[in-house]
Amino acid sequence: MIIGFHHPGIVVPDLERACTFYSEALGFEYIREFGWDRSESEQGVAVMGIADTAARCAIMKGPNCYLELFAYESPAPRGDPNERRACDPGIAHIAFQVKNIDTVFEKFKAAGGIVHNSPVKVGEGRSIYCRDPFGNIIELMEIGDDEPDFDLIADKLLPMETQ
Repeated sequence: MIIGFHHPGIVVPDLERACTFYSEALGFEYIREFGWDRSESEQGVAVMGIADTAARCAIMKGPNCYLELFAYESPAPRGDPNERRACDPGIAHIAFQVKNIDTVFEKFKAAGGIVHNSPVKVGEGRSIYCRDPFGNIIELMEIGDDEPDFDLIADKLLPMETQ
């Protein structure tokens, strides 16, 4: 039985910069850091199916989920997330519901987020796809009254202090 969504895991090239960005742009709170080196990579094979891994990781906490950030030292990451399009197979984006999209959008840009447009009207709400400084696609969304079945607040899926 699923209890709930727990966290997305995002690979970044610079762990400190990522922690700063997600804290300043979206209000995530740094919880702790952990990691492993190549001598401990058996667990990487068992969990991820990847040999010879080494990484530093940080756990951050948001209102209703955690965020895991990974900076791999080994093996070397492949590909450029800036080249990945939202329509390509795989996880297309991670979305965050926000209360005041204009304020969050400005903080997102100020913290180093990559934007291509301002938030646009979607039904009675507003939404925009952007990228973190490392190319990962992030959706900021402010839910309108026309989508009560897609609203964390209306469905009481957030802690009371965030509602």
